[in-house]
Amino acid sequence: MKPTLLLAEAPGPHRELLSLAFQGQGWRVLLAAGVEPLVRALRESAPVHLVLAAGALLASAVEPLDALREALAASGASLWVEAPPAEQDALRRSGPPVAGFLAPGMSLGARVEAVRQALPREAREARDGRPALRVLVAEDDPVYRKLLQLALAPFRFELMEAEDGLAALELARRHPPDVVLADVLMPRLDGFRLCLALRQDPKLGRVPVILTHATAPDELDLRMAANVGANGFVRRAQGDDELVATLLRESRAEGPLPAPVHGELSTETHLYAMVRQLERRVGLLEQAERTARESEERYRLVVSGSYDGVWDWDVRDQRMYWSPRLLEMLGLRPEDFPGTSEAFLARVHPEDRDGVASALARHLEQGAPYDVSFRLRHEAGGYRSCVSRGRALRDAQGRPVRMAGIIGDVTEQLRLYREAREAVRVRDEFLAVAAHELRTPLAALRLRVQGTAAALKHERQVAPERLERALVAADRQVQRLADLVEGLLDVSQMQGHAPRLNLEDVDLGQVVRDVVLRWEEMAARAGCLLVVRDVASAVGRWDSLRLGQVVTHLLVNAVKFGPGKPVELEVQADAHTAWLVVRDHGIGIAPDRVDGLFRRFERAVPTRNYGGLGLGLYRLYRIVEAHGGDVTVTSTLGQGATFRVRLPRAGPPVGHA
Repeated sequence: MKPTLLLAEAPGPHRELLSLAFQGQGWRVLLAAGVEPLVRALRESAPVHLVLAAGALLASAVEPLDALREALAASGASLWVEAPPAEQDALRRSGPPVAGFLAPGMSLGARVEAVRQALPREAREARDGRPALRVLVAEDDPVYRKLLQLALAPFRFELMEAEDGLAALELARRHPPDVVLADVLMPRLDGFRLCLALRQDPKLGRVPVILTHATAPDELDLRMAANVGANGFVRRAQGDDELVATLLRESRAEGPLPAPVHGELSTETHLYAMVRQLERRVGLLEQAERTARESEERYRLVVSGSYDGVWDWDVRDQRMYWSPRLLEMLGLRPEDFPGTSEAFLARVHPEDRDGVASALARHLEQGAPYDVSFRLRHEAGGYRSCVSRGRALRDAQGRPVRMAGIIGDVTEQLRLYREAREAVRVRDEFLAVAAHELRTPLAALRLRVQGTAAALKHERQVAPERLERALVAADRQVQRLADLVEGLLDVSQMQGHAPRLNLEDVDLGQVVRDVVLRWEEMAARAGCLLVVRDVASAVGRWDSLRLGQVVTHLLVNAVKFGPGKPVELEVQADAHTAWLVVRDHGIGIAPDRVDGLFRRFERAVPTRNYGGLGLGLYRLYRIVEAHGGDVTVTSTLGQGATFRVRLPRAGPPVGHA
């Protein structure tokens, strides 16, 4: 049974060309300019095997779609629709049952082959008894002969090939062709003279001849082609349907009668002019290639020096290119990426995938800017934070055919941004705490001074004991302020370099005993019993004042966070190393806060519950580090913490102090 196709499309060159291509395959073609004529043709015509409709035609129809569904079901014809990806989902949801889609940018040959495969098997294998169209290709360029062979393969023509005009003429005389494609520039016999020779042969005078050339014909070329009796002159271009369309049209018409060439326009003169013209164009092409290479080098330099990867998406074929930089960014090799939009979306984090797909759809369908942030899966595991921008290239009808853009890896920038925000937060928190810590002794000092001044003003005689108590209390607040300021200055100096050490022979055990004696009263007020265990003599090359600060920091911390609980201190030593151990039984330290405990401004507890500047452990760590030692801490939340300071008895390494 001869295949019957029904083309539903508005009249125009595109419909005419499709009809011609399908008829050239021996298929019967019916035409309909709208949905209602399409329904009528399905009901009244002979059995239709396949309907090929334009998506815009179906999208504009509403009420007739129900009738179309019924007509398709009654005829058994399959419906294929030509529509861009953006329209396909809408047609699937609201349109008639669609068997498949064709992309608008498909070549004519690809479209013919797609329709052939969509036909039922019995219709596809049917023949109308006509022999295949015999096409003689006269072309001296083997590469272009191969390209032309691939372009014509879907049409199932019988191809004959010749490397020059003379061989083509001999082949045509042995096996007369239905149509001839001839390059105008060939050795031995050029395309113009081949056409003239065919016109002068009684058996071949009516064979259509189509001349081809790498450049577009000018007025002189067209006049020469008319003089030798050619049916057409077409510029050859890879992937261009113009040559195929001319071949299909002219294969149905006989060539003109032979015509003599005017004397003033000989083929030799014209070909010489064409060669000179080609030489000029080759010179321009070389200059353009040099400019292109320079631009490409600049582009590669810019891309290689940036953190951005480039992508290029062929919307019609759904193929996607990723640059080497983008593949490297995700730990991929070129063979690891399938090159499809689906593979790209599969690498997007599931939480970001819908947003990226929606942004792409809005850009392609509505022209909305495509500027998105998302996470991409790295081949080694984990996700990279990325930003992407892109823009679509559209055809004359406004349909997207290609889209390109960049993807930038901003993981490191985000990490630095988060660290900066955290640093600002810690700084602001420190300033608030510092202001509170400084304001508290200032307020107490002011109250003492104001109270004493008022007593001296209103009382004739103030007891010396009262004045002494006021001055002692004021001195305590002044000392507290001095300690705070000294701590701030000390930390400021430590930030730039290690603390300066005054090294001498120091007994660590004696330093511990002196600090305990000095702070015993403070510990008693907090309800803490100071337990000194095994404080043996341990002499080393250390800074006595700095070691006193270390012991003081640990002791004050233990009392602050374990009020009412005992605090244990212990000194251990061997021939080369001494250890200071301070153990409390207080609130303990959360596991997630242990690692950053010795950083500047770091606090293991909320500022609203405990005072302090958050600098004591930082100072302690820097002092111990300057001595060549280290500090470790073990803690169980709710059961206390144990700090262990290790000090080499020989003092810091040479050049380290």
